[in-house]
Amino acid sequence: MLRSTLLFGSCIVIGSVTLAWYWQRPTAEEPAISPREQAPAQPFTQDIAASAPIDLSPEQMHLLARPEVQQQERRLDFHRRYRGFIEHAKELDSNSRETQAQALSEGVDALERRGELALSEALLLQIALIKAVSQDENEQKRRAEALIERYQAISAEREAKLAQRSDPNFERYKAEESTIVEEVLGLQNIPDGLTRDQYLRQRLQEARERNYQQTPDG
Repeated sequence: MLRSTLLFGSCIVIGSVTLAWYWQRPTAEEPAISPREQAPAQPFTQDIAASAPIDLSPEQMHLLARPEVQQQERRLDFHRRYRGFIEHAKELDSNSRETQAQALSEGVDALERRGELALSEALLLQIALIKAVSQDENEQKRRAEALIERYQAISAEREAKLAQRSDPNFERYKAEESTIVEEVLGLQNIPDGLTRDQYLRQRLQEARERNYQQTPDG
């Protein structure tokens, strides 16, 4: 049951570290937005309309229509909308903030279920949404603690389904994941002009590739 300990224990460690980091850091840091993401996010359809004058060949159009390309476009569009909401949440009334945050929260869950986000990445994104919606620190902590309990339950449920399998690659990755999360949350400066969650995604993807010997989309 080593993998059970790693999976469930990793979620506990990540949740505890995440909570400690979010409520110890200065408010001004929340959350870092890279220069190219500071403008409010627009629906992807508007991006297409803006680029309509570009003359694409049939081969290029066929490439853009491929399911994996469409999936990547949807993922990028989601992250643009997410960053736009985080940046401009204070400009919205409380009902709009709640509605948009709920939709984005469901989007984060959907990405995580499809394997496009690690559980630790999803947890960071969800807690940032909680902080963006409410200015009441007690309410933030209550929601965050409930969220971590939910994620721990998800971890336990998945482990129950995988208990009969032996996967040393998985065990190595889970052991490395919590170390990476703790390290990234402790950084004062994020390399390459990335936001903290972007850098975390990059580091976790590299860990997945090392442990599973697969390409990013493999």
